[in-house]
Amino acid sequence: MSAQQKKLLELKQKQGVATFHRSSHQLLPLNNLKSHKTIHEVEVIRGSLRTLPDINSSPKIEAQSKWSKLQQISQSYRSPNRNIVITNKRTSIQRLSITSQLKNLVKFTSSIQLDGLDPAKNMVKNSDSVVVNMQKSQNIDYLVVGLGDSHGNLGIHFSKIITHRALDQIIQVINNTPIIGLSLSIHFSFQNVYQQVEQNLIEQTDFDVKNNGCSLLSMIIVNNSIYCANLGDSKAAYFYKKDSDPNEIKEVRKFVQKNINFVHDTNNSKEVQRILKKGGKIDQAIYKGRKSGNLKVWAPKQNLPGVKLTRCFGNMNGKTVGISAEPEITEFKVPKSGYLLIGSTGLWEIMDVLIIDQILDAHFPPTCQEDIDQAIKEIGEQTKKYWDQDGEGLIDISLILIYIQL
Repeated sequence: MSAQQKKLLELKQKQGVATFHRSSHQLLPLNNLKSHKTIHEVEVIRGSLRTLPDINSSPKIEAQSKWSKLQQISQSYRSPNRNIVITNKRTSIQRLSITSQLKNLVKFTSSIQLDGLDPAKNMVKNSDSVVVNMQKSQNIDYLVVGLGDSHGNLGIHFSKIITHRALDQIIQVINNTPIIGLSLSIHFSFQNVYQQVEQNLIEQTDFDVKNNGCSLLSMIIVNNSIYCANLGDSKAAYFYKKDSDPNEIKEVRKFVQKNINFVHDTNNSKEVQRILKKGGKIDQAIYKGRKSGNLKVWAPKQNLPGVKLTRCFGNMNGKTVGISAEPEITEFKVPKSGYLLIGSTGLWEIMDVLIIDQILDAHFPPTCQEDIDQAIKEIGEQTKKYWDQDGEGLIDISLILIYIQL
């Protein structure tokens, strides 16, 4: 062995690299492999196979290991609740943790529908569709709410079809979406469902949608989150009490009121601007030779469509002058226990909110179903009194009252 070879051998021994001899690596005969069921069950003859010792990783290998760590990190994401991290493959313990944190906070629900009266005191049948259903997805309960209010001569049959068709599609979307990531996709889902309902109404039904239309306020309540999509003049508001402070001046309102959605009617300046830009006209109806009533949307030189709302399904004559079928989606986090009151335009146009406060305060907090049933009954009765003060009749009214307990 030359001096150069000896130096190379000493250098390898210092680095822990054994000398490689081809003769020391003997291959097993093929017959031995065939006699066993699997390769893993083959007995290895001592000394027949030798492996190289571990050596320091090269920079290239280190870069690969760092990249694999980044891939592992990218396979997890943080949910809106920062205390929960959800990976692509959740264990049973993680699923249990999510279910325990997303609880059903809806304690009581109640709804009521009241018929209207025309000026001659003839009954006008309520044409609204009301849906309040508890659903379950991925072992998590959530509440589905819908209030559809039709206008025209098609009545309740029209509002029922639209309301149920929209809510059925929303439920289907939610059942196929992880509840924990619902807030990330709910806006697109609501928009997509409303667009599909509008297209199907025009293309695949026999309804006359020239002057007939329907507003729709739909909601999904999961844990303390309220997801709302509104199209039209129905309105939802949340009522809760502030923490009392003896040093503060006593307020007139008994509750803090937070409106959940925007109302789409001729009282909304942004909606009016869109109608005017599209060539529509905002004016009162002419009754017995004089203008009276609310401001409504009209097409120039036509007595149509004559509606107060500015967004709805159908009503194709109104679509020519700016009436839209695009919903507005909002998300509301419930701060404290309280009442969620949803009503058609017949409630909010004239009902005094102080009266609503007094009624809700008399039944706060509700201890049984009878409490919330009585509260919504009293709100409906008071609303009818306000509507019929001038003897001009009253519009049909639909109310939904929900108590959420944190």
